[in-house]
Amino acid sequence: MKTIFRISLIVSALALPLCSCSDFLEKEPLSQGTEAIVFKTPEHFEQAANALYNMNGWRNLDGKGFEGSAVDQNTDINGLTSNGGGVVQESDWHWDKPYSHIRTCNILLAKANEYDGNQEDIAQSVGTAYFFRAWQHFYLLQYFGGIPIVDHVLDVSDPVLFGVRNSRYEVIDFIASDLRLAIPLLPKEKDIPESDKGKVSKEAAKAFLARVLLYEGTWEKYVPSINYDLDGDGKNDGAGSVKPDDYPSITDMLTEAKQMAKEVIEEAQTGTFALWEECDTLSYYYLFNIDDKGGNISNFRNAGKSSNKEFIFYKKYDYDLARGGINLVHSVLSGYVTNMSAQFGESFLCRNGLPIRISYTGNMADAQNNPQFLGYETFVGEFRNRDYRFIGCCNSIPDRISYAAQNPGRERVDAILPYPTPVFPKNNEIFDSTDPVYSSACAVFHPTIRNNSTMGTYSSRKFLIEGANRPVNTESADFPLIRLAEVYLIYAEATCELNNGEISDEDLNFSINHTRARAGVAPLTNALIANVWDAGYWDHAQGKTVCKKMNMLDEIRRERACELFGEGFRMDDLKRWGIAHINLTGQKLGRHVLGTAYETEKANDASYFGEPCYYPEKYPLLYGVYEGTGKTDPDYGRSIATLAGNLHFSQKDYLNPIPLKQIRLNPNLAQNPGW
Repeated sequence: MKTIFRISLIVSALALPLCSCSDFLEKEPLSQGTEAIVFKTPEHFEQAANALYNMNGWRNLDGKGFEGSAVDQNTDINGLTSNGGGVVQESDWHWDKPYSHIRTCNILLAKANEYDGNQEDIAQSVGTAYFFRAWQHFYLLQYFGGIPIVDHVLDVSDPVLFGVRNSRYEVIDFIASDLRLAIPLLPKEKDIPESDKGKVSKEAAKAFLARVLLYEGTWEKYVPSINYDLDGDGKNDGAGSVKPDDYPSITDMLTEAKQMAKEVIEEAQTGTFALWEECDTLSYYYLFNIDDKGGNISNFRNAGKSSNKEFIFYKKYDYDLARGGINLVHSVLSGYVTNMSAQFGESFLCRNGLPIRISYTGNMADAQNNPQFLGYETFVGEFRNRDYRFIGCCNSIPDRISYAAQNPGRERVDAILPYPTPVFPKNNEIFDSTDPVYSSACAVFHPTIRNNSTMGTYSSRKFLIEGANRPVNTESADFPLIRLAEVYLIYAEATCELNNGEISDEDLNFSINHTRARAGVAPLTNALIANVWDAGYWDHAQGKTVCKKMNMLDEIRRERACELFGEGFRMDDLKRWGIAHINLTGQKLGRHVLGTAYETEKANDASYFGEPCYYPEKYPLLYGVYEGTGKTDPDYGRSIATLAGNLHFSQKDYLNPIPLKQIRLNPNLAQNPGW
């Protein structure tokens, strides 16, 4: 008889979190599965717990290259090309892999119940198993909604294998319960020995519980507004809407999320965690590129992984012991990792804490540029006086070039300059083939619009490894899973939701004003945004720029997008806010073209020298230019980035379909609504 989960009894390869020294690695067998462990001593339980660290990183749970959703691909902030209209797959590792990892958690927990030694000696291992059982169930919940809860080791005749799905409410209740069991069993981060760094801490479990409760609290608050029954009846479709006794209210969930975040922040205040600020205005950018072994120089301060106290939980990589195994540099430079849609790039604030376009009346007719925004008349103007996260991570700033590993002449070879010294043409009017700029890897030319471009994004260099000694497929930066910055954001959002859209300056200073400070953006205060309208607000529902009065919830959500972009949160955020089917559909516009330097400047590179930077007669934009109601239209002259006809995301896409194979094996698994 087959089981629906098709779980291998032996896990052949362990995704072990690596520590800062090799001693920890060398004492753990890396090729044995959990069920091969005898479970007679605390060391056996520790070995089994080390086998549970299976999370998305530079490779997904299926062992392939990183999953697009893990870096926000094909979302409104990354840039959209097409979506929706999918079909139900025969099989899906998103279902199979998490359940196989849940099995290993349950084996450890079952053996712990049988252990006749001192339970305190195995407490950390047991807490780790509860944490990861919750982690894998949450992974499944976000993808499929309600799923069968597996809280014990299954055999081929277990009723769970042939039962109905548990509702999302039962799953959330189970996840939260497991995390509450894990927290008292896990050590505080400051008590974890250096040789064991990378293991789950008490604070990681609290932060994860805060994430889960914020997610579900807002899902239950906003998703009913999409007017689509995602629960179903649990028999004909969906997982049903059964709620456990004493199921928490939305207020209860948000209150606990806030409290858990508060406790982690208070621990950070003692020095256990801290935002990484080793590289001045480029700190945010370099946080994700730290890869300091094997001769690689990570940044212009030569700050290594030991300086990073911001990652609370992460997929740990090591150049000597566990490399990333993907061509990360090429992927970043080619736009296959992170990207910035035009709307997202323009949403980054000026350093005074206000949007690039503002109004004090709410009337678009009297909207004005933020005094710090220098406009589009020059190529560099829009990049001045902006959020450091935008400037640092943008890969298309027209007055500089980035360091990049595996690119001769652009590889970082020392810890001196934040950027390579740029080389510009000597003469922009007369072509000189002997000019050294044309053979320089650090050449900077006027941007041009060519090759069927949509001009829809700013591109991004987040996660770009720079050092000269990092060959292809060996890049080994750690992959963040829970950062202190996210905890600040959770606290602020939960507080604002609990107070009907209001939050005090004190709570803002306790939370997201820390991330804004690192980004070089003025603190968010109630006075700052009072009676100010964002006149550059892109309204996805209307498909145009509007004038919208600034409010705290919008600003907290903006901060969340800017801080966490490219880290796999955006799709789930759009879903839990009930706006995914709005933000991911409709025509999208790209960057400003008409009335900008693209019309007034000429190309100065060897291929197009002397041609207009924007030359539509010869190189038209793929979808053309948007003219709207004319030159007074705030979107006049922008490129058309994506046609509405390419985007088919709908309400049913809030949940993914159950694989057909699983339904054949267990007909009681009702398919998600709409599939």
